Amino acid sequence: MKTNHLTFQQALERLSSQPLSEADAQYFAMYSTEWDAIVTDPRLMRVPVDDHLVHRGDGVFETLLWEGGRLYNLEAHLKRLQHSASLIGLELPFSLETLRQILADLCETAAKKRFLVRLLLGRGPGGFGVDPAESLRASLYAIAYAAAPPFMERHPGGATVILSKIPPKSGGLANIKTCNYLPNVLMKAEASAAGAHFALGIDSDGFLTESYTENIMAVTQEGALILPPPDHHLPGTTLQRVAELAGKSGMTVLHQKLGPGDLKQMSELLILGTTAYVTSVTCFEGTVYPIGPVARKLSTMLLGDIRGTQGL
Repeated sequence: MKTNHLTFQQALERLSSQPLSEADAQYFAMYSTEWDAIVTDPRLMRVPVDDHLVHRGDGVFETLLWEGGRLYNLEAHLKRLQHSASLIGLELPFSLETLRQILADLCETAAKKRFLVRLLLGRGPGGFGVDPAESLRASLYAIAYAAAPPFMERHPGGATVILSKIPPKSGGLANIKTCNYLPNVLMKAEASAAGAHFALGIDSDGFLTESYTENIMAVTQEGALILPPPDHHLPGTTLQRVAELAGKSGMTVLHQKLGPGDLKQMSELLILGTTAYVTSVTCFEGTVYPIGPVARKLSTMLLGDIRGTQGL
């Protein structure tokens, strides 16, 4: 039996007749440079297979949170997007002002109280080689989709964390939020296989880096906050914003390298991220931590900042 061939019209008819799945219900709206428009039917939310974003991971991305009637920390995300893109010689296909308007229109179309926006900036369609010159124009895709509740709402007992065996991204690649996330994928699979919520990377010098999509923060016995320097990990927008809020409140914020053994001396251990918010680690490689006062204070600060009730 030969494989079916479809004409353009037959393909459109088949696409329109396909039933929507349960998974499709989580996709609210999408903008694509392929359409140069926003669509709300998940069957139209497609990416060209010859976009180098797809077959080479040649692109960068951001994940933004819509809550409190706005895209939280938008400018920090756009700044990091531009920084990541500049490091791989990639430019937006239009102005930053246009991108802001697209995101505003996308969120208005999604019309939900709380959701995530995945923003993907790709090299663009043009071939299946490795040469970025094949792509004549950058591509941009932005999709609004359902957000799970924050980690501590789903897991009030806190997070279990293991030390990862997956080699982290090296050198400057660690500071680019690239779409090539294979090490991160393997770290998540590693954590799941071990029955843990997160895995923490470790560099060749024995210092901790980050989790698969989150950063870490340690709390000393004196209540100071320690952030690993961004030598081998991506500086998270949530991590930076929480550190800024903490500093404004009078808390001590330090940047220093941490080894796994150093964490045993800490009073609290935290995971921070756009979807994790402030998460308390209650077990790391056998060391038990409380859900302590610093975590509660930082969580209150962050939620107030997200929802527009923070006074700082």
